[in-house]
Amino acid sequence: MLGCILLHAACASRQPTVPKTEDTQVFPEVRQITFKGNTHFSSGTLRKLMATKQRPLLPPWGRGEPYNPPTLDADLLRLKKHYFDRGFLETSVRVDELQEDAEKQTVRIVIAIDEGPRTLVTAVSLEGTIPPTLPSAAALLEALPLRPKQPINKEDFDRSKALLLTRLHNAGYARAQVIPRTEVDSEQHTATVTFTLVPGSETVFGHIGIKGAHQVEEQAIRHQLTIHEGQRASDKALTASADAIYSLGMFQAVTPRALNPEAADEPLDVEFEVLERKPHGLQFSVGYSTTEGFRAQAEWTHRNLFAGAQQLTLSTRVSSIEQRGEVKLRLPYFLAERTAFTQTLFALNEPGTGFSAGGGVIGVSGGAHPAFGLLSVGTESRVEHRFTETLSGVVGLSFSRNEFRNVDLAALTAAEQEIAQDNTLFVQFAEAQYNTSDSFLNPTHGTVLRGRIDNSTTALISDVSFVKLVLEARHYLPLSQRLLLATRLKLGGIEPYGASTEVPFNVRFFAGGPGSVRGFELNRLGPVNSEGDPIGGMSLIEGSAELRFPLFGDFGAVLFVDFGNVFASSFTYRLGDLRYAVGPGLRYNTPVGPLRLDVGIIVDRRPGENFGHIEFSIGQAF
Repeated sequence: MLGCILLHAACASRQPTVPKTEDTQVFPEVRQITFKGNTHFSSGTLRKLMATKQRPLLPPWGRGEPYNPPTLDADLLRLKKHYFDRGFLETSVRVDELQEDAEKQTVRIVIAIDEGPRTLVTAVSLEGTIPPTLPSAAALLEALPLRPKQPINKEDFDRSKALLLTRLHNAGYARAQVIPRTEVDSEQHTATVTFTLVPGSETVFGHIGIKGAHQVEEQAIRHQLTIHEGQRASDKALTASADAIYSLGMFQAVTPRALNPEAADEPLDVEFEVLERKPHGLQFSVGYSTTEGFRAQAEWTHRNLFAGAQQLTLSTRVSSIEQRGEVKLRLPYFLAERTAFTQTLFALNEPGTGFSAGGGVIGVSGGAHPAFGLLSVGTESRVEHRFTETLSGVVGLSFSRNEFRNVDLAALTAAEQEIAQDNTLFVQFAEAQYNTSDSFLNPTHGTVLRGRIDNSTTALISDVSFVKLVLEARHYLPLSQRLLLATRLKLGGIEPYGASTEVPFNVRFFAGGPGSVRGFELNRLGPVNSEGDPIGGMSLIEGSAELRFPLFGDFGAVLFVDFGNVFASSFTYRLGDLRYAVGPGLRYNTPVGPLRLDVGIIVDRRPGENFGHIEFSIGQAF
């Protein structure tokens, strides 16, 4: 069986214990390691697998590892396992030549590899019991990475087994087993793989424990649980609860564990072990993007304010296009389970320098800022509720006083001057989100649907009455193991009502720039005044399609098409007036999200516009 062979190869790859030698014994330096017979994997790739290291090219004074025969023997097994795991079941690896220089105390090693033929999978099948809540056998097999006519390899083999096991666990069979069997025809160099499903009996959650909480009250943690005793057991539900606990911001780690996995026909007892963070934290960061230029951010956090995981945060952010300060209080439990309350006080200053073309063929900095400066102070109250693992909603109130600065009234018509008046807004809003994506920073599959409606009325303090609606859809579709298609569409509309006929600058839509239509400078799309400065509009449409694929290591690339525009009239979308941009991009994956470099090229460039725009930032465009 392949499972047994893989286990044997894994055990054989362990480095043997090297007997302790006398201190006076001198091992020769490994000057060079060369390979012959390797065609599928480069010599550089194979050297990285070895504990025996040759003298490096740089620095010139560097030395190779001491030559140790037991270590080299273990390296040969490790090289053989590397081939075996990738379908070369008959590969042989040996030392072909050992050139020792006794005078210089060096050794050169030549390793000969007979790769042999690659074994192909001829069939993958399922046996055993498939629970009725699972898809058909054909559908399960279609989702497996291990496929007929492909070389057999350990990664796909293990992933296929794990995927089947996960499907069983999420269907309520927490103690299910998947038993693989592989039959290899060494003469034809083919293999058939069979996975036997043994679901056992359906399982429910039993006792749910919390371990490691000393500062945070246990009840505050239990408020975040999305599972309960007697609920059908599921790995997905267990992970969702762990994620919800971690989202409190109180813990460095949250680890869910099954306490009695071998106790058949009994409820599954689980435990969440938490590692608490320090009650106070100070963070400071600096960064650069082509939109904001250099930026700095500082944040002080008081965690667990009243022992119930409440969090007080003071933050400030400074860049060339805005300066913002916030005081935020978050209560993770508010009146009901899975309901949180957040109160924010804020002050925002946007200088509003007006449109300033960067010059040249490709713009790399500067950009079109709205034709006004804005000083806004206010507060926002929001209540968020998680209905399910994928569906959440928010309702809230926002109050702000907004003062415009640096407005060139001479560049505005009489009607446009109405939208540059200082204003007070008291907005009631509601949001809904359906999210099945697998990651916030770098999703690889799933769908995100968002909607928000704002209402402001002169009957409640506001200086203007309007309704504002924004809808957005995003979808992430893997086309293959290496190719991902990401798409999005965003629509927005504003409708004044009552005595109001226009809405102020700070309510209107602007488009162009990162996260919008790349290739155009920030806020450059849509209506402008007589000086060419953006003044925003009452309707918005934006969309993107992006092919994402890896290159090497942590580097990836994208090819994208963006479109969009802003229109002056309410809920008006003239598809013939859409603007388009295309281009390539580079990505470099980091723990805080991918670094992004995009080169947007305007398809239908007009007089006075750059050929395109280069954008550097962090995080995927959407």
